[in-house]
Formats: sequence, C-alpha cells, structure tokens
Amino acid sequence: MAVYTVYVPDFGRRALQSDAEKYAALPDAVFVREGFSHAAFFLGPFWLAWNRLWIALVAWFAIYFLLTIEAPKVLSGGSIFWIGLLLEFLLGLEGNSLRRWELARRGFRLTDIAAGLRRSDAERSYFGRALRAIPPPVPTPKISDAAPAFAPPPHEVVGLFPHPEDAR
Repeated sequence: MAVYTVYVPDFGRRALQSDAEKYAALPDAVFVREGFSHAAFFLGPFWLAWNRLWIALVAWFAIYFLLTIEAPKVLSGGSIFWIGLLLEFLLGLEGNSLRRWELARRGFRLTDIAAGLRRSDAERSYFGRALRAIPPPVPTPKISDAAPAFAPPPHEVVGLFPHPEDAR
C-alpha cells in the first residue's frame, strides 16, 4: 500500500480561514508519495525538471560537471562510476523530500496523509474525508431570489385610491 502526503496552497496564511477558501484549495492539492522514487533514480535530471525542482537541478548539473571534468584528474574511472551511481541512488531516496521542500518553499502546507493501493485510491480517500469535513460554501443569494423589502397585502391597492371597488 502506498502512502502519500497531501499539500494544499496556503494562500499566504498559516491556516485557511473560511470554508470557501478550503474548497478553493482542494483542486490544487498535490500528492507526494513516500518512499523511494524510481523515476528520480533512473531519470534524474529529467525528473527534477518535470517536478520543477530548479535549485536541485542546478546542483545536479554542478555535481556532475565536477564528476566528469575535474574528478578524472584525481580518481579512476571505476570510482567515478560508483560515485555517480551513489548520487543517483541518493536522488532516488531523497527525491520526494526535495519535492516536499519545494512545495513548502512555494507556499503549500501539509494538510493530510492518504493511503491506497494506487494514487487514485489515495485521492478518493483524501477528497472523501476533506469534503465531509468542510461544509459546502453557502451561495450568495441573487437579487431576484431575495424577498422584496416591502410587499403590500394582496387585498389593498397602493397609491392614491385606498379601495379598488370605489366608484369614481
């Protein structure tokens, strides 16, 4: 069973104040899987770019630049291979932690933890709990739906003639 942490936008506050803001944050929820990331291990820089982890991508290029240009001057080819493989393994282990760090930096906050056999099961579980916990926002009434401020009784005529049956 996979475990996901769920992040929603913070809208610049530590807690969402109204129910409407909580509803507005639900479509932007981001699910980050816990554990080893195979995609980060096998597709390192592409995975970093896909998840918009620009700072980590620049660091990845800097480290691999040092490994390919400077390291051959002091290390053997086999040791450079194992160092590169170890760095990719480290990226696989910590890739999702980098995503969580980037989400926190962009103003998202941890809101829940969801589990399921697949991501869709975890999403269904989270959204079911979230929608039960948040009462639906009350729609603002339209002017045509609002009751009139003054409604005359149906048997009286409003105006200069108090009784409709009076003859002229």
